[in-house]
Amino acid sequence: MSQPSPIAALDEQGTVVAWSRTAQRLTGLTEAEALGRGVSDLLATGAEALTEALRAGLTIGSLAGGDRRRWGVWPSGDSAVRARPVVDAAFTQSPIGLHLIGDDLRILRVNKAACAMRGLPEDGILGGSVQEAFARYEPALVERVVREVLATGEPVLDLLVRGTSPADPEHEHALAISLFRLENTETRTMSVVAEAVDVTPRERNRERLALLHRAHEHIGRSLDAVRCAWELVEVAVPDLAGAAFVALFDAAVQSTAPSDLPGLRCVAASTDGEDMPAVGSALAPELFARILTDRVPYVEHLAAGGRVLTLPLLVRDTLLGVVRLRQLHPRRPYDEAAVRLVADIAAYTALCIDNAQHYEHAHATALALHGSDPGSLPAGRGAVETAQRYLPTGQGAGAWFDIIPLSGARVALTVGQVHGGGPGATAAMGQLRSATHALAGLDLDPHDLLARLHNTTRRLGAERQAVGDTRKLTATCAYAVHDPVAKRCTVARAGRQSLAVLLPDGTWNDRPLPETSPLGEDGPPFAAEEFFFPPGTTVVLLSGPDPAGSDTLRRLRAGLGDRSAAADDVLGRLPADQAAVLLALTRALDPADVVTWDIDPELTAVAAARRLTTGRLARWGLNDLEFAAELTVSELVTNAIRHGTPPIRLRLVRNPTARTLTCEISDASPAAPHLRHARAGDEGGRGLFISGELSDSWGVRWSSEGKTVWTETAFGT
Repeated sequence: MSQPSPIAALDEQGTVVAWSRTAQRLTGLTEAEALGRGVSDLLATGAEALTEALRAGLTIGSLAGGDRRRWGVWPSGDSAVRARPVVDAAFTQSPIGLHLIGDDLRILRVNKAACAMRGLPEDGILGGSVQEAFARYEPALVERVVREVLATGEPVLDLLVRGTSPADPEHEHALAISLFRLENTETRTMSVVAEAVDVTPRERNRERLALLHRAHEHIGRSLDAVRCAWELVEVAVPDLAGAAFVALFDAAVQSTAPSDLPGLRCVAASTDGEDMPAVGSALAPELFARILTDRVPYVEHLAAGGRVLTLPLLVRDTLLGVVRLRQLHPRRPYDEAAVRLVADIAAYTALCIDNAQHYEHAHATALALHGSDPGSLPAGRGAVETAQRYLPTGQGAGAWFDIIPLSGARVALTVGQVHGGGPGATAAMGQLRSATHALAGLDLDPHDLLARLHNTTRRLGAERQAVGDTRKLTATCAYAVHDPVAKRCTVARAGRQSLAVLLPDGTWNDRPLPETSPLGEDGPPFAAEEFFFPPGTTVVLLSGPDPAGSDTLRRLRAGLGDRSAAADDVLGRLPADQAAVLLALTRALDPADVVTWDIDPELTAVAAARRLTTGRLARWGLNDLEFAAELTVSELVTNAIRHGTPPIRLRLVRNPTARTLTCEISDASPAAPHLRHARAGDEGGRGLFISGELSDSWGVRWSSEGKTVWTETAFGT
């Protein structure tokens, strides 16, 4: 084995004849200062670094080759001297704040990064105690942990402390400190190395995500508009504000659709002190002129100091109210990220308030008559054009009809009638209508939906009988799902409800499905069938049975030629036993708005799926959705490849009428994915969560071929 090169060479008189860069780093003497001088001369002139290096351990021996007139100098094999350049480099070059703490809890060494974190010079830290060095960052906690590490030798990782520095006194910072003990076996001394990293951005993001998660868990549990406002205040104080209040317009509190801007009233407040109105007090809308006009959050500086953040409670371009927060901590200002977080929470609260309104519509007897207002129904989303009538009195008290948007540009049409009358029928109607909405959200096949609605009807009937109502609860219902892409309509029927179809060629079929037992009665399975309905087909759904002995349906067909006055006139002349009437004229999407690709079951196909998606969106002019759609497709295709079963298909549907983009991933596996909340250290589990966050809605529907996971995102004009 060859001899390693020495770091220095001496002649037989002990004069330095060679001096390497390593020797220069170890001793601090340049080559010019060392060459030609004897070792004794170097030591006599006070070369402290050389003395320390000799004490730490150097080996002197003859050079290889038999030259006895020259001697070499090498660092000892186990000497700490060899590690010293590395230690020096760490303390001088590391971007992490490093501290060397002696067993007397005083700072022995510190690097520039640590000084920059505190905004102090090195002289202001060296020699000071641990508490002095971390005076602004929970010093008592840091000292206690340093003592524990010295005593036990157990390292401590990611100790989180918060505070400010002279360099940035206006903002709070978070440091993650890791500590471990060093032992010198020769001198039997111990020290602690503390590594400090500024993790303020990470902690702020973590806090914001945790707060957003808590808001989603806490707000909207009661399905009451005023309670939702109180829940927003409870989430905001004290994490986001020192004080807060929420004011709602009268229409939002009364669960009516606002046609203008009525009175504004404070419905929830954390305090009745300064700048906070009393709960129940009326507020002038002019105080929030910027919200009324711009409908965007804004921050104001108070004359007495501090800031106030005002945000709109906005859902689907309808202003429900305002929320105002007063700044809690001067070191946590309402910066752009904080405003964005509060805006997200306010938007979610507005959605919960809107959901509470719909819940009250469906379950409150006094609001069960809303079906008489055609404006309360959603549009057909380009799948159908509709006309309807609703008589809320008499036998119509238990009737309902709905147009329910579904995924993939589809739409569900339903008409039902609870047998009997009075408040009991109205209440049952509200319950069954709500159940229909909930089941429709599961994307069930129509016959499967009616089967579950049948079970719900029987349970509600059993509850009524338990309180002494001897009348049996039964109902009729027709439920149809029209797909404008496939031009097919799947229809299911329970009871003797009227159902008719008028094809574009004039063919009239008033009995496309046989009669079956009503909901709540024992009998055969409900009739169901899938039909091909070309564009222009009219589907007629009536709440009552066929008007025997009359030509009502024929007159209705004749009136459909004119989609305005004639149709309205025929609807108005229908008998009172037809309390709910729904007409739907089917439409079809342009084939250019739908594209389907087969995906190879290999992970390499994910990149190709992303390229296909972005290319198609560019052709459709939906460049604003490229990032969200590309990430969603990537996550869902990856999930399908890993957990699904071939064949795998990707479909994009652009709905110009509803202004939505639907992304669908289909595979042959019936196993349903579920939303997970991955932990910070998990390497997976966020795909469906990310897809849900980037889209307006998402879900899963099943078919005989497997399942389809879909997301839907709205796009602008």
